[in-house]
Amino acid sequence: MSSAAASKRTRPGSAAPARSRKAVAPKLTREPGALGWPLGLTAGLIVAFLAVPVLFVIFYSFNKSAYFRFPPQGFSLRWYGNFFRLHSFGKGALVSLALAAVVTPVSVAIGVAASYGLVRGRFKAAAVINALLMSPIIIPGVVTGIALMTMFNLLGSGWSFGNLVIAMTLVCLPYTVRSISANMHGLNASTEEAAINLGASRWTTFRRVVLPQIRPGIVGGTIFVFATVLEDVSVVIFLTSYRTTTLSIAALGYLRNKDDPTIAAMATMLVALTVGLVFVIQRVIGLEKFMTLE
Repeated sequence: MSSAAASKRTRPGSAAPARSRKAVAPKLTREPGALGWPLGLTAGLIVAFLAVPVLFVIFYSFNKSAYFRFPPQGFSLRWYGNFFRLHSFGKGALVSLALAAVVTPVSVAIGVAASYGLVRGRFKAAAVINALLMSPIIIPGVVTGIALMTMFNLLGSGWSFGNLVIAMTLVCLPYTVRSISANMHGLNASTEEAAINLGASRWTTFRRVVLPQIRPGIVGGTIFVFATVLEDVSVVIFLTSYRTTTLSIAALGYLRNKDDPTIAAMATMLVALTVGLVFVIQRVIGLEKFMTLE
């Protein structure tokens, strides 16, 4: 036998060829859409569960009669007109707008300072402070309202408009901090360092470099605060009086005496306002960026 043929033999104790050592793993095949349609069906049911009540309220607001009937007897805008004619709703809307006009700039100013400190600051208590600022989102509004009412009673401040401002600033602060922090996490700190190295002061750097870049986050936080002040019930119900009745509390009082589509008309307008505000946030800052802090 020739030496070339002998060299092809495998010597005793020598390793087998590489391709003979490789174990071919069985391929796991899955039919296309095996899990897609159950997940899609589940998601569709969840969306329907959330959207159907809202659609029913919108449909009910255009009902011609005072009570719901199916099939409807006709469509009318009379309940929208009734909302604007009632003095209680007009007064509540003015109080809510005045409250939003004060709470919004205060919440944004505190949110800007807190976000800048949490993102740019390097201190051990940053996580604790962030958790405290976000706590109003986690704690139920009823608990927050009762706690604030007890505190204001102990301080003897009564049922004043200032108490509402303090309470709603506390409730709305997480939205401004989250929105502005989401925007600030995407900034490059080297631009601030370059401005300082070129002789700009800290305040000038913040005003000329940082503020223009976090403007989308400020806009997003402002919109969320404005919508929250108009729609909150669980906190303000413990802090309002006859003179400081907000729009949501006026609607609650109306429901105690009457049951017609007037409240549905008000809810439809608030839904339209909320959808418009969310659309503005999507155009200005993006919902994915707003919901993510990393």
